[in-house]
Amino acid sequence: MEAVKAILPAALLMALLGACSQKSGSASTAVLQTVQPETVALPSYALLDAPKDLDLIIVSIDTLRADRLPFYGAGNATGGSAETPWSLAWLAQQGTVIEQVWAPAALTLPSFGSFWTGLAPLEHGTTTNHGKVRAKNFAMQLAESGWVNHAVVSNGVLNPSCGLRRGFQSYQLSTNEEEDQASAKLLVKTGKTVARGQRRSLMWAHYMAPHQPYTPKAKHVGTFSKGLEVAGDRETLEALFAQPDSGSANVREHLRGLYDEEILTANDYVVEFLSGLDQQYQNAGRGGLLDNAIVVVMSDHGEELADHQSYFMHAKSLYRGVTQVPLLVLGGGWPAGQRQDVSLALADVLPMVIFGTEPQPGYSFSSWGSRFFVARDARWTLVHNPSGNPLGPEAPPLDVPFFYPQVALYDRQQDPLELHDVAAANPQVTRQMLDALSTWYEQLAIDGEAPTVELSDEEREQLESLGYATGSSDGATDLDKPWSGEQWNH
Repeated sequence: MEAVKAILPAALLMALLGACSQKSGSASTAVLQTVQPETVALPSYALLDAPKDLDLIIVSIDTLRADRLPFYGAGNATGGSAETPWSLAWLAQQGTVIEQVWAPAALTLPSFGSFWTGLAPLEHGTTTNHGKVRAKNFAMQLAESGWVNHAVVSNGVLNPSCGLRRGFQSYQLSTNEEEDQASAKLLVKTGKTVARGQRRSLMWAHYMAPHQPYTPKAKHVGTFSKGLEVAGDRETLEALFAQPDSGSANVREHLRGLYDEEILTANDYVVEFLSGLDQQYQNAGRGGLLDNAIVVVMSDHGEELADHQSYFMHAKSLYRGVTQVPLLVLGGGWPAGQRQDVSLALADVLPMVIFGTEPQPGYSFSSWGSRFFVARDARWTLVHNPSGNPLGPEAPPLDVPFFYPQVALYDRQQDPLELHDVAAANPQVTRQMLDALSTWYEQLAIDGEAPTVELSDEEREQLESLGYATGSSDGATDLDKPWSGEQWNH
């Protein structure tokens, strides 16, 4: 994607990072060196061309909103202490931070489908959390080259039938209740592979926190939250959405604090896994983790946190808080302590890291099925609801609409949360972005409708408990197709 200015100007963001207060004894986050290449400044070699055989470690944190991390401008020290090896704050100092990475969807499976295949959800096989990724993924390509691949995932959406199991020698689903055991489970699998050192390995750890319910570890409760007797569960969040006046500003800040404490919880899991993996390499006499692997830390999507229409969760939203995700890359020649002020799609990440494929300049697109769309360039965000559907995406709670304007334009330089429509004042930009969106949609290699996976009663109950509709389908019509610029009559 085209190089872009940060949502806040880089100098201002750096000043904020240096000045923001830290809470509860956490270390301050060091200022990262910011560079502004036209596109991502890649190392001199990619994973498959490295001078020595490197493994690939993917650490993903579900529902992690980029701007709730200190190295993306947050005031709360949610990344843990920068003095603690393998914490998120430490990883940001040891690797490269990409400023803006855009998820293709507000749902886990479509988003991870794009991450693992490099394709849009409308191409790889599913636009919902109860479909199946059909396209060939990068884990399969590595396995065909002799790699040994292991994964432990803590979200029921990523169950073995979702299509991402292919290419992994071992693929374990860890339930929400067992998330604190996920790191240990994966380390059991990686131990033998690392000790032998005969074959390269892909290792994927996926953690569910900070997805709702916001239930941080007891040791983190009170770090950022307000101490109110208000649970961060689905029922509370849906009630605030249905009745915005039912929650005070203090309640909302309390819930955001619980969410931030959940990020600290996820940080604990990351430290446990990466420090354990580092020790395995050292015990094998191979040096440390970063001597032997490229590490990628990312998320599938973020969380609304009531930026729009008092909606706290994510499945209905395509706005920035949900679709901008963090990305850290370490090892394998990626510079330490560097922030790259560029923008790219989540689907660009693995081709870039594995093969050295430079992301192409242009637009980034997100969609909810084939009905609601977002396009972004270096400065602008276009939101498009072609049919004018007043109800919004079919995600729980189904009886509360999440309204998208038919056409709206937002200037992220002046309006980072995408709250103020300036389409009428910028008709030429609006038409250009509609044309880009329409062209992208027409060129997608769509191969029929995504199949529906037959879920067990237990799987269906788990998905519904997380706030996902398991019986809905896209059902798009010609009325939902993106407009060309000429069709916008303004």
